[in-house]
Amino acid sequence: MKPAAIFLLLLLGACRAKPPAVSAFEPPTGKRAFSLAIDKSQTQFLAAGDAVEVLLLVVTPKADATNETRSETLSARAEVLRVKNDWSEGAGLVALALSPEECQVAALAIDREDRLLLNKIAAGTGKLKPKDPPAAPAPLEKDQRGLAVLAFPDQQEFLAFGDHVDVIATRQGYKAGGKSELTALTLLQDLVVLRAGPPAGGEEWSTVQLSADPEQAKVLARAVAAEDHLAFSVRAAGDRATRAVEPSKMSRKIGIDAERSSPRL
Repeated sequence: MKPAAIFLLLLLGACRAKPPAVSAFEPPTGKRAFSLAIDKSQTQFLAAGDAVEVLLLVVTPKADATNETRSETLSARAEVLRVKNDWSEGAGLVALALSPEECQVAALAIDREDRLLLNKIAAGTGKLKPKDPPAAPAPLEKDQRGLAVLAFPDQQEFLAFGDHVDVIATRQGYKAGGKSELTALTLLQDLVVLRAGPPAGGEEWSTVQLSADPEQAKVLARAVAAEDHLAFSVRAAGDRATRAVEPSKMSRKIGIDAERSSPRL
């Protein structure tokens, strides 16, 4: 066989041996996949499997009509599980592996329209598990309820039949002095997604149907009645563990490297 032919066969073999790029990963056990609609500049150069530092910029109005800006580390290291760079005009969509507490703070940031920065850092261990294809919808169990709730499209886009999710609610609360304060709390844990549909026509909201027992359905119904904003953090396959998660308030400092002296705008 001629050398040129041998070289061509080796080249073809190398191409066949190259594993296909993984477009979506599961979160590690104990973490959740949380979706963020974010400025397209922050997702343009990211791919599933990358790792990022998540920074949060909080702008707070002051009594003298100026603003105070502080930057805090929401997550020192978060794996990128999935990315859509062209999700909507000017915005990308990214799913990050975050702790339950970090998911709550991210939900607060979304509601407050605070700016998030995703700074790419050195690659992780490469031990992320590719996400399996969506399972076929299972019939409701005898004692379960299929409750449909409204959500922003970025919270529905990456959901699939059979996903197990924690439900995070953001709502207005009040401090001791009577000032309002936005709070995020993990409302329910380990519910199953039955359906997830995008907005119809020109509507703003997506619809997510969850399997819940009667008591969980009452909790969700109260959140809907209170017009809480709902977010969904997806669990790793087989991760059924639950634990208490302290509610998050934006007035508290977060992260490990929070800036204590903030520049003023």
